[in-house]
Amino acid sequence: RAQTAAVMQQAGLRPTRHVAPNISSISFYRSKTTECAQRLQALSWEIAVRRGNCFSQALGIAVTSYLTSISDGGPGWRGYANTWLRHGYLITFEGLLSAVGKELGMIEDASVAVEMLRMVHVVLVPDDCVYGAVNKNESSRRRIPVPHSPYVRWVHLAHLSKKGSGSKSMYRLEIGLNQSYYQSRVPEPLKGGAAVRFFPVLYQMGVDIRQWGVNAGRNVTSQIKERNKVGGVPSAELGDNSDAATEASSDFNGCGLIDDGDDDDEGGVADNEILMALNVEGFRKMNAYAHAVIPTTAGVTAATSPIAAFYSSEHAQLQPLPPHPILSSLSEAIKTSAGKMEHGVLDKSATACQRMGGGSTVFCKSGKDRTAMQVTFKQAQFLQRLMDKKPSTTLEDSQISYDDVFEHATLMRIHGTRVPICEKNAGEAKYAFNPLQAKFMPEMLKPPPITLAGFLKKPET
Repeated sequence: RAQTAAVMQQAGLRPTRHVAPNISSISFYRSKTTECAQRLQALSWEIAVRRGNCFSQALGIAVTSYLTSISDGGPGWRGYANTWLRHGYLITFEGLLSAVGKELGMIEDASVAVEMLRMVHVVLVPDDCVYGAVNKNESSRRRIPVPHSPYVRWVHLAHLSKKGSGSKSMYRLEIGLNQSYYQSRVPEPLKGGAAVRFFPVLYQMGVDIRQWGVNAGRNVTSQIKERNKVGGVPSAELGDNSDAATEASSDFNGCGLIDDGDDDDEGGVADNEILMALNVEGFRKMNAYAHAVIPTTAGVTAATSPIAAFYSSEHAQLQPLPPHPILSSLSEAIKTSAGKMEHGVLDKSATACQRMGGGSTVFCKSGKDRTAMQVTFKQAQFLQRLMDKKPSTTLEDSQISYDDVFEHATLMRIHGTRVPICEKNAGEAKYAFNPLQAKFMPEMLKPPPITLAGFLKKPET
């Protein structure tokens, strides 16, 4: 650069920032810069597409949960509508993915999509009204009809903050409802263009043999480190043993034991800390919400309490909140979940969400095997609470026998609707587990032996 400037000065030319393309000394760096810029743009586009795909799926699930909560007998009719208007609609996502292989990428996608739901405000409107629209005809053209629903006529998603980006972006989702349904079935606080913001929380807990393998490798490594601290074994030996433990756990990661119709069960690098990190972050958000909707300070009500902080940046300047009494058992379950499959994290988070008038959803990779076990468990749990409910207690506080819950869940897993779902997806009315996998699953999620597909993979259908 100095030589070029000296030559230009001698020639009487004015200095310029432009570099001529015929200068061979920088042509290599120019091509590399162009290549890096193109790769950056391609990666940015790929990430944008993935965010859009995952966000749209998460939004559909969240809206379904919200509409279910305002149906007859739902929390919207039990006094929670005003709470939703001020603090948002709490919804928990219960993930059953393992922190290894491609499922680790699914966990990352899910965490981003769930957090993006915080940017959405939902407005329920009668079919002939458009609240907040500048041009009614323009809004009508952008409505997406819902042809097969007797109550939901159309939906319209609008981007509110045109100058915003990232977490500052805001969306308004209008849901057009049948006139008579809107007048008679929508709680009064949610009418008149009232906007409800989602307050999503994600919890994750791997419940299959691959997660067991990851946990086993992690625990063996920890034991070896502890022994070396006490016995003074050379660090080289520790490294060899740690590698052996990792390789032992990877045998389960890549064995493809779960046959759910996908050829993406190859092994990968396990992340032993992501599940704990996600659950701790989920607890922080839910704890802030609990302190807002059920204040522990004397004289403070849900209508006067501060809005719950959602993002870490919002919470950084605040004093850490102690665990809310309603979340004490969940806090203990998360603390003891390091290095093991603690199904209580999902169970207790869903129960706490119900106590605060929220909704919960379940997902895994294919949505037909692990999800079936969790859904039937929750159905049996709800049934037992409903049967054992006493007039003086709420449904969520009813004392139940988990032996009865497991018995009812077993019946649902054999004779319910989940087996036909497996048949539609995989061509066989069996869950994609074998006896070895079932042995390592949490007790409440173990499938009945008669419903197991066995060890051999079936041909594609």
